[in-house]
Formats: sequence, C-alpha cells, structure tokens
Amino acid sequence: MKLLLLICIGQLYIYSAYSQVSKSTLLGTVENDRNQSLKDVVIHLNPSNQVVFSDERGNFKFSDLEPGSYELNATMLGYLPSTQVVTLTSGENGHIRIQLQERDGQLDEVVITGESESTIIEKRGFNVAAIETQKIKAQSLELNNVLGRTAGVRVRKSGGTGSDFNYSLDGMSGNAIRFFIDGIPMDYFGSSYSINNMPIALIERVDIYKGVVPVELGSDALGGAINLVTNQDISNYAAASYSFGSFNTHQTALHGQWRFASGLTTRLSAFYTYSDNNYKVWGKGVHYADASTGYKAVEFTEENPAERFNDDFQTASVKVDVGVTDKKWADQLFFSMLASDQKRGVQTGQTMAYVYGEMRNNEKVMMPSLSYQKNDLIVKGLDVTGFAAYSKTEGTLVDTTTARYDWRGIQIGTNSSGGEMGRNGKSHYTQNDQSQIYRFNGTYQLPSDFRLGLNYLYTSTSRTGEDPFTLVYRIPYLEPQSVASHFAGLSIETVKFDDRLHANAFLKHYSYISSINDVVYSTDYEVVNYQNEVANWGGGFAASYRILSKLLLKASVEQATRMPSPTEALGDGVTIVNNPLIKPEQSFNTNIGAVLGRYDLGVRHGIKVALNTFYRDIKDQLLFTIINGQGEGMYQNINKVTGTGAELDIVYDYDQKLKVNLNGTYLDLRNDLRIDENGRENILYGDRLRNTPYFMANAGMEYSMGDVIQNESRLFTYLNAGYVHQFFLGWPSLGNQDNKNFIPSQLVFDAGIGYTFPSQNLTLALDVSNMFNEQVYDNYLLQKPGRAFFFKINYQLIQK
Repeated sequence: MKLLLLICIGQLYIYSAYSQVSKSTLLGTVENDRNQSLKDVVIHLNPSNQVVFSDERGNFKFSDLEPGSYELNATMLGYLPSTQVVTLTSGENGHIRIQLQERDGQLDEVVITGESESTIIEKRGFNVAAIETQKIKAQSLELNNVLGRTAGVRVRKSGGTGSDFNYSLDGMSGNAIRFFIDGIPMDYFGSSYSINNMPIALIERVDIYKGVVPVELGSDALGGAINLVTNQDISNYAAASYSFGSFNTHQTALHGQWRFASGLTTRLSAFYTYSDNNYKVWGKGVHYADASTGYKAVEFTEENPAERFNDDFQTASVKVDVGVTDKKWADQLFFSMLASDQKRGVQTGQTMAYVYGEMRNNEKVMMPSLSYQKNDLIVKGLDVTGFAAYSKTEGTLVDTTTARYDWRGIQIGTNSSGGEMGRNGKSHYTQNDQSQIYRFNGTYQLPSDFRLGLNYLYTSTSRTGEDPFTLVYRIPYLEPQSVASHFAGLSIETVKFDDRLHANAFLKHYSYISSINDVVYSTDYEVVNYQNEVANWGGGFAASYRILSKLLLKASVEQATRMPSPTEALGDGVTIVNNPLIKPEQSFNTNIGAVLGRYDLGVRHGIKVALNTFYRDIKDQLLFTIINGQGEGMYQNINKVTGTGAELDIVYDYDQKLKVNLNGTYLDLRNDLRIDENGRENILYGDRLRNTPYFMANAGMEYSMGDVIQNESRLFTYLNAGYVHQFFLGWPSLGNQDNKNFIPSQLVFDAGIGYTFPSQNLTLALDVSNMFNEQVYDNYLLQKPGRAFFFKINYQLIQK
C-alpha cells in the first residue's frame, strides 16, 4: 500500500498544473553538400537543450516551442558542425534547411549516434545502457560477448557455439531477465531465434535495462530487460556476411528490405550457423579408466587434453515479412513467418562428470505473426502498435543407444537397457509446445508535455509429450501441462524545466495460471496435476534531473513480480526437472546513479563517467539447482535474498578515434532468511548468494582511423579484457573449506581488426577470442572454448 501511495503521489506530482501557452513547431531537413539526405545527424536546440536525430529522409522536428530565438547546432562525425539561428512567433510553424560539409580524416557517424542515443535513453531515469552495433557488425563477434562487456552485465555460457546461456544484470539473473526484439518478447521464438544465436549483423541497437523496466516493454521482467532493435528504416537495402573459424565454425547471414512505390514492402532475415565445437577440455571430471590403469580414474591435463566429440551444433532460421509501409492508415503492417531448425549433440549434463557419445537434441519452430504500427492514429498524438503470434515448437531428445563412452570418445561398454542419460532406459522424447502471444502498446500525448502509456501482454503455452519407451521419470511430461500469464501496465511521463527533469510513474498488474504434473510412487505410478493461480500488483517511479549541463542525476524504484517461465515450471524433459510447487518471484528494486559527460578535457579529449548504486529485496528468488548425480537440475525458490551493489563505468576518447573504457561491478547479495519454514534458525543466514559472481570488471581499447592503404577506407582494431573473481558454487556455510566447489577467478583477453574498403560496402575482419588460451568456466565443471580465430566477410548494399 505504501508503494501504491507513492506511485499515486508521483503521478499527481507529474501532472501538476502547468499553464498551456500558444506553442510553435520547427521543421527542418539536413543534407550534405551534394544535396543528399543525411540520417542520424544530432540536432541540438538551445536554449531549450532539446536533442533530436534526423530520420532517413534527413527530416527532423521540434514541437511545443515557446516563441523566441533559438540556436540550432548540427553535428555528425565526418562533417563540419553547423550553427544556425531561427526566430519563431506564437503559433508559427517554421522550417529550416541545414547543409553539412564533409571533413576528411574523421570516423563515420556511428560513434556519435551510439553515444547520443545512449544519452537520450538514460535521461528517462531508468538504469539503461544503449549499445550501438554498426561499428562492430563486420566483426565475428557473438552478441552475448559484446553485451558481456557492459557494466553490471554478466553472461554465463555452458560451452561453445549454441550452448545454453544465463544473463545477470546487477545481481538479478536467469529468467528474471526478459529478452525482446523490437519490444516483442522472444521467449516463444525458439532457441534458434534467440540472443544466443542471433547474428550481430541483424541488430542495430541493444537497450539494456538493469533493475527497473518501463511499461512499454510489457512483461514481468523483474531484474531487467534486453531489447534488440532491428533496422527500422523503410529504404531499400541488402547485406550478406560469412564467417568461418576455429572448431569448424561457419556462420552466414542475409538480410534486406525492398519497398515499391505502392508501399508494398518485403523483408528477409536469414542465418545459418554450424560448429563442431570440438575444443579441448581437461581437469576435474574429464577422465577415463580401463584395464591399463587398473580401472583408476586418470584425468586429462592441459598437456594431454581430451576433445569434445558429441557437441556439434547446427541451426538455420528464416524470417519473411510481407506488408505495407508509410500509408495513411498504417506506418507499418506486416504479416510474418518465422521458421527455424536446430540440431545439436548433447555432450554432458549440467557438469562434465558424465559424458554422452550419441545423444541428440533437436528443435523445430514455426511462428506466423501479424504486426501493426501507426503514429497519430485517428487523433494527433495517439501512437499504437499491435502484435499477435502463434508459435509451434517441437523438441526431440534421442537417447536410444546401448553404447557407453568416456572422454576419449571411444566406446567402453554397453548398457543393455539403453540410454546414456542416467543409463536407466532408452528414450525418444518429443515435446510439443503451442504458444500464443498478444501485445498492444499505446501512448497518447496529453497537454503540457505529459504522455500517457498503456501496455497489455498475454502469453500462454500448452505442452504435451510423447515417448514410445515411457520411462518412469518422464511420465509427468507426457500428459498435458500449461502456463499462461497476463500483464497490464499504465504509465504517465513528462519532461519539464527546459528538458532538465524527466519523470515516469507507472502501475503494473500481473496474473499467472499454471497446470503442472508430478508423479507419485505407490503401488503404481500415478500422475498428479497441480493447479495454481496467482495475481499481483506492482509499480514504481523513475526520474532524472540534469543539475549541470554535463551532470545528470537519476533514480528509480519498483515493486515487481516475475511469473515462472514454461521451462522453470514445466522443465524441459531432458536435464531440467519440472517443479509443481514453484512460486512467482518478487523483488523491490531501487537504483540511484549519476552520469557525468561527455566532459571535455581539451580540444580532442573527452571522458564520460557513470556511477550506479542499487538495492534488491527479493522474495522467492528462482535459482537453478543441480539435484542429483546424473546431471539433472531444478528451478527452486529461495525465500528471501537482500543486498546492495554498485557499478562504475568510465569511457575516455581522444579525437573520436581512440576509445578506452573501464567498468566494474560489485554485488553483495545475501541469504536474508533468519528463520526457516520449520521455525528453526537458518544456518545459511547471511551467506553470500550461491553460484553467483559478485565482482566483475572489463577493460577495453579500440582505435579507428581513415585512409589506411586506400583513400576513404577505414581500419578498426580493438582489445578487450574481462575479469570475474572466484565464487562458490554452493552456500559458503556448508561443507569443509578444503572441499567446497567453486568457479575460479578468470581473466580473458579478446582482440580483433577490421578493414572497410573505400566503397564502404565491403569489410574484412579477423577476431581472436581467449587469445591466451585460458581454461575458462562460467558454470561449474563446464569448460568453455580456448583460443579461437574467426575471419569474416561482410558486404552491404544500400539504395535510398
């Protein structure tokens, strides 16, 4: 009730009385000296201190301006800055044309676009980072690796290409982090079309919200959200890339858009990835034993490593959009079809203690969808988007061999009952998911610079399974199970005091319905179905205030709820067990931070410093726990976790060519349950949260220069280092100090170089990851790849 009262007060404060005066509008266009439209030019209007970007036609607009004189500053890397003065009278719609002159020896517009976009987004008060990808699209980089360099972000993977992954944002992890593509939840797009496999070439920008999440990303994101933003231009373009490298890894991507004069528009995005993932592994859990050793376990070493031999990964995905754009009744209307196919070997369970030689896991997805977008629908200021989709996913686990393997990749025996996973019987399990997604988002511009927002999201998944061998432990997965959730959010947002104050108050409602099976052992095996229905309210407030021209203060607070995902609740029928007693996760999140910059240290020197502190009070946090020696695990609730943390991000640039960044994150999340469910003192009280990194740091340097070897060419190089401090797998209070399992401290370096030819269409790039071949773990006893090299060819053709 206190929080709801706080929200109501915040909303009343935001919508306080401001007299409405007769305002003016300023329209403009930006061109180069060849009269060609320039996109993403930064237009700064003084003294109102407003900033906008020119669109693909070079147009820009400032609304609701007081009468008077204004100074416009237009900047874009590669061009000389331009300053013009315009005078507006009451109610006048002015127009201005800006022409920029090219300047030699400068970078293209990518860097300034990224920094300015980040600045605009972070002014809303949320703890958010905006990562532009244009400059690194030509590199052979996984999107996960790029985002893992951001302050407060930790990406943990279980292996090589296509392996499972887990995100942590300022202490919140797992499915508390929701993923979106253009604002649409990605949960139901399938494993192929996920952030783990998505080529970076298909993404224009990534917005990372840490902690409090705005209403327009309609979902039960409790710990943060990552939104992938694709190319929103309506101009014609086409791009293709191909990369190959270590472990027989190949990736190709093709995407483009074609628009006809009638408005008919088609889009295509397709990619294919293959890797043997046959990298070297050694150490604990990687061993063999036979008659030659007296059946004593012999561990592989760095000098004599084993090789992963059943870990190949292959995925193909195609998405086709057909519709219309730039119509009076629709800015965009698309019918889309997504199809993907994924095949991979299963080398291990949740640790490397058990090795599988023939087990396979495949997935197919078909997803038709309909999307609509229109600004100024019916009345001026009413912007709406809609999305509806149906997804059918078929996952198949093939575990029918009678052979047994060890880490040498050779057959060491047979198992008469068959099956490698637990060796308790053959399995050919097929899991069928049918999901629905419906999303509506609308905003309406109110008087006095207020904006009202509404978002509604409904998702549901129905699951059934088939297995001709009908293993006992799989019985619950064969009968129908389901989960469904509703989300509704309402927000009011305003900008005041000449763009110094940005404020956003919001209210959210969550509801969740589940039907989950379990098996009861008595004289016979009986399936018991658990029905659960939960509803909850939440909400919060976010604000920022610019106290100096270069100093921004911001704060946000939210009471949030996260419903269990289908995988958390229903398991996957493979290595994740379902949990019929699972409960929603709840958290009270606060963030307080400051941003300084870009602060000029001289004519060519600049620095930006961002500091953020946060507090988390989590109830029933869902953490993945290994539950048996067969490598199976379950998502379980931890009753109460609280903690604080801080992140610091420093970026220095010289002449907008050299960029050096350093960031670090410290978390202090603790088990805060004093008395357990049985009324006894909790011996884990005060323990640092298990299996969770608590100190991470990244450092990087990149340099870009023009006219290398050829005029109008560009050379780009980078070096990055990532550090994670040692942390315990289990609770620190349990077990003896000498035999506790932990993930060791790790320091990994990556580097790369790319060259863009004068045509700007062709780029060649070389990347090396883990350049010093360190033994790297993100999860206990699941070793990641060592040193790897990748070469990439990228070609793009753009036609306005």
